[in-house]
Amino acid sequence: MTIQDFIIQATKEIRDYLDDCGDSDVIITEQSTTKANDTVYHGLILRRDGCAAGANVYLDDLFERHESGEPMQEIMYELRSRCRYAVDCPLPPLELLSDLRLESIRSKLTLRLLDVRRNMSYMAERPYIDAGNGLAMTVDINCCESIRSEWKVAVTEGILESIGCSREELLTAAMENTISLEPPLLLDLPAFLTAGSQDNFLEDAPEETGNGPFILTNTSQVRGAAVLFYPGIMERISEVFHGGYFVLPISVHEMLIIPEDAEPDVNALTLMLAEGNRTVVDEEDVLSDKVFRYCPASRKLCIAQADAA
Repeated sequence: MTIQDFIIQATKEIRDYLDDCGDSDVIITEQSTTKANDTVYHGLILRRDGCAAGANVYLDDLFERHESGEPMQEIMYELRSRCRYAVDCPLPPLELLSDLRLESIRSKLTLRLLDVRRNMSYMAERPYIDAGNGLAMTVDINCCESIRSEWKVAVTEGILESIGCSREELLTAAMENTISLEPPLLLDLPAFLTAGSQDNFLEDAPEETGNGPFILTNTSQVRGAAVLFYPGIMERISEVFHGGYFVLPISVHEMLIIPEDAEPDVNALTLMLAEGNRTVVDEEDVLSDKVFRYCPASRKLCIAQADAA
């Protein structure tokens, strides 16, 4: 069975299920979506007739479970449950996006950090900030008050034209609003994991910080890796550690920070990062396999190079 065969069967299953439940007004549309890291997801959009928006139910994981031998009956039972939730879940107030003037959407703009090489298709028609070292930031419009919500609209060149401002104005507004909504956090990872410590070293660092490692993220810990590129943050981290540091982009949600004083093995860090990206981090959340190093003298972030043996 191919993914297309699975989609056809899933569509028939859900059509029959919704009709039996009295939801015959729900329109089912097949859609493939390219998300971060150029990951293509196959799904069904469920939209009630007359509504401008609908919810997407992804099918890829269910197809993989079928391919691994899980009975189709169990898979379709879960699919019905997902579709029931999608049909009943409240939709975002899309009228909030009816006015796309910059001043109307300024408070809804946020940034996300991406690896350019992994996102060539995703970024093809999106305005972005070149963050250097193969990283870039794109802009989303949040459809809900919570930044944790998945109801977002990625700003394309076409949407930018509707907004009626320059790329620079859009990206500056998105940076300012992201900083306001999601202040930066630098947490001691061992203390956070063992005691739940939320002591923010960016605000009140002890004289002796230790060798960490530390987690850099934002207050919601959602897409918090972009914090590294907030104005002045790299320099502030250097002040906290009284020197340089290494940066491991362990996901789009956080960066792992290791002070130079810890004298880590760059090769070992690179191998650890790559292995984690392959085996632990969800494909859509992978940021980069590169380890970076911040140099206080040059005030630059560069790809870390292993010391010669």
